[in-house]
Amino acid sequence: MGLAFLLQTAYLLPLMVVTLLLAVSALGFRANRRRGYGPLAVGIVAAVLVIVAKFAWESDWMTYGGIVLLVSASVWNSWPKKSGYQLIGLGLGTEFSEQVGGSNMATKRKVEIFSAGCPACKDAIALVQQIACPSCEVSVLDMNDAKVASKAKSLGVRSVPAVVIDGKLADCCTGRGPDEATLRAAGLGQAID
Repeated sequence: MGLAFLLQTAYLLPLMVVTLLLAVSALGFRANRRRGYGPLAVGIVAAVLVIVAKFAWESDWMTYGGIVLLVSASVWNSWPKKSGYQLIGLGLGTEFSEQVGGSNMATKRKVEIFSAGCPACKDAIALVQQIACPSCEVSVLDMNDAKVASKAKSLGVRSVPAVVIDGKLADCCTGRGPDEATLRAAGLGQAID
């Protein structure tokens, strides 16, 4: 007999309801961090359409339409969201810009990450992007670009990664970096006896 008994309405309906609830729940999980509640709404409509079309109307084409709608909602939900940051001076002196929504500079907090592309810098970039809100305009600046390095120096950046928020070096990024007194105290420039 195998699993053929699952195709009977008495078993198929509850099984389908549970699996569709799981699919719709996945669309709703952390929806505000991904594509918002649009995919969730489309997923709910699709799930209801699949159940009604299959068991009430007995319409194959409507059932398939609901499935296509549910898959579309899942793809929409998983599609990468524009990150709202700028990549500036990536060694070529070029500027790439990708902004979220119609950016209004007066309503955006300017966040600049000075990076050399090292693993620690990549971790800092990921952290800032994770914390950033829609009102944050995040820029990643490559310290291999002379203009970026000059700007970093004028802002007091002494080591990377460094984060500047609205033109002020973040407290977590101040006081770091090599200075002559510390290096000499560690023995640099002194002969070994």
